[in-house]
Amino acid sequence: MNILIIEDDDDICQLYSIWLEENKHDYIIAKNYEDGILEYEKSILKDDEDYIPHNNSFDLVVLDYDLPSKNIATNQNGLHIAKEILELRNDQRIMFASAWPKKAFIEYVSTLKSVPEVLPKPFEKEEFINLAEKINLYDIAKKFTKQLREMKNPNSPTVDIKSLESLFKLMNNARREFLHKDEKNDDESDIIE
Repeated sequence: MNILIIEDDDDICQLYSIWLEENKHDYIIAKNYEDGILEYEKSILKDDEDYIPHNNSFDLVVLDYDLPSKNIATNQNGLHIAKEILELRNDQRIMFASAWPKKAFIEYVSTLKSVPEVLPKPFEKEEFINLAEKINLYDIAKKFTKQLREMKNPNSPTVDIKSLESLFKLMNNARREFLHKDEKNDDESDIIE
């Protein structure tokens, strides 16, 4: 897999690097809004001779919800990045790995009419790797996204918050089912908080 990580915390970036290298995945880490968008744009531009992308596109984009911007006056977050990425490629697989998953989930769904995968912090190495590699959960998210986009007025969605909360619970239950492990690793160094 080829993965774009957009995360500003150096310790978390180091863990992602170790975990993805151990599992033989290609990855690029961007630490702010602008660099994340630049890396994504470069990955889909095949005519850029100065940049050789990994497999021409990313299989997965992992976003933190709270992200800095190089421009202090600009207040951007993972939702803004997700919106720009989906404008470039509307079927891009996106996962929020954040301490604010419910807030991110509800904003994402109601604003973009798309269902992201959500991995609430703290999480362990195996949970992250398993979710990144599980295409079945992504397929569920795509089905929900298709249903949301088929609503009568896609340009001005009015989505009921209680419905979104139910959808969030359903996605979390599906995630737990797919990621169920027989043994739990108690190693504190393998947990992102």
